[in-house]
Amino acid sequence: MIGTRRALMYLLLVFILGAVVGGLATHWASRRGWASERSDSRRDPRGASEWLNQELKLSPEQRTQVEAILDETGQAYRAIRQRTRPEYEAVRQQGREKIRALLNVAQRAHFEELVQEIDARRREKRREENR
Repeated sequence: MIGTRRALMYLLLVFILGAVVGGLATHWASRRGWASERSDSRRDPRGASEWLNQELKLSPEQRTQVEAILDETGQAYRAIRQRTRPEYEAVRQQGREKIRALLNVAQRAHFEELVQEIDARRREKRREENR
């Protein structure tokens, strides 16, 4: 009886620890940018079209028109991003310079590594957006 009770307690403990570790890992991954916002299929034009088709039961003609509208809208968003990107980049660089001015030599070196990681993720996200 005591052995069975102990086994159930260990099983419950393992289950709880698994849930906690899984939740923490998910939170950590999302903060690191590994759990991308793109996991929501509605953000992708093809996913959005499929989602709207399922939700609204679109006719084939409506689906074709919705896909065209979403493509057109996506192109307009990309054009806006292209026009405003230099302004965002200037503000980003100004902020980075202000941060660099506050840091000591060791912190600045680590900050530069972080900036490289951030910029690499930004470039990858841009490549995904342009597909």
